[in-house]
Amino acid sequence: MAARPPQNTTALVAGFGIGILWLIMAGLSLWSSIRGYANERWDWGLAWAIIGVLLLAAGLSAMIGTWWHQTRVKQPE
Repeated sequence: MAARPPQNTTALVAGFGIGILWLIMAGLSLWSSIRGYANERWDWGLAWAIIGVLLLAAGLSAMIGTWWHQTRVKQPE
């Protein structure tokens, strides 16, 4: 199935915007995790690393899912 241009740019912008916000939160969480490990706070580092990885997965899923749905799923006519 060939990709086609996005039909609903509002949905595309919203999906990518939410995905980018989640990626920013993931980056901040992972940065906090690194700082926790640097200060020998293993519990802090592990907790924020888990949260960061989950937010990273959510952000990428939002962006990939939005793109996939807007370009690959057949729209009703």
